[in-house]
Amino acid sequence: MEELYAEDVVFDVSAVFTDVAPMQGKENVRRYWHELRETWAGLRLDPGELLDAGGGRYVLSLRLWGRGQRSGAEFDQPLAMLYDIRAEDLKATRVRVLPDVATALSVAESSASQPA
Repeated sequence: MEELYAEDVVFDVSAVFTDVAPMQGKENVRRYWHELRETWAGLRLDPGELLDAGGGRYVLSLRLWGRGQRSGAEFDQPLAMLYDIRAEDLKATRVRVLPDVATALSVAESSASQPA
């Protein structure tokens, strides 16, 4: 996934994980995923349908699976990722994790007047 991100990508999971502030830069995103892997065993993202939301924005449905390292508590969470893609190099400049596809499409539509 990281190869698809611009060096200065903004990665925002705050709509789903309210205690995590948006992060900027591939290094910070990499660090976040490493921290998740330390907390959750068997962490897995299964991609679903990719939708063109227009204006260089794409919505990907997905499921996030895992089990707590210490607690053993399991989760299976449907989510959506909204990508803003820069046309000149096809890199993601902003990635937002949202609760579902409908929300992601709504956010994409409401930000259609903003640059990708």
